[in-house]
Amino acid sequence: MKPPPLPETNRKGKGGVMIMINSIMDTRVRQEDGCYQINLKLPKDEYEMIYEGNYSNEIAVDILKYYLEMRGDEGRPKNIVIKQSENPNMLEIQAVLEYVQNEHTDYNHQVNYF
Repeated sequence: MKPPPLPETNRKGKGGVMIMINSIMDTRVRQEDGCYQINLKLPKDEYEMIYEGNYSNEIAVDILKYYLEMRGDEGRPKNIVIKQSENPNMLEIQAVLEYVQNEHTDYNHQVNYF
């Protein structure tokens, strides 16, 4: 499957976005309502090189959606924000992922799960 085209805001640094996507650390916490809190940590220097120090939630939306598409994740993000991480060399993109009316794989309940 061919990767989706990059959003307009990302086209300038297409190669850099791929490097940055490969550098992202992803953590998720399942909430009681079935949604997931997702937290992406990415290198601040790579982000600044690609986006020339322009920090915005719109760019965070583009990065998160592209990241989810590259992983084949069907979650629908909402409440997306970008912020400085506790680690001064990292940035965080935080969001809530909804899996409404689609089957989200729960890897702990698959047939032949060890």
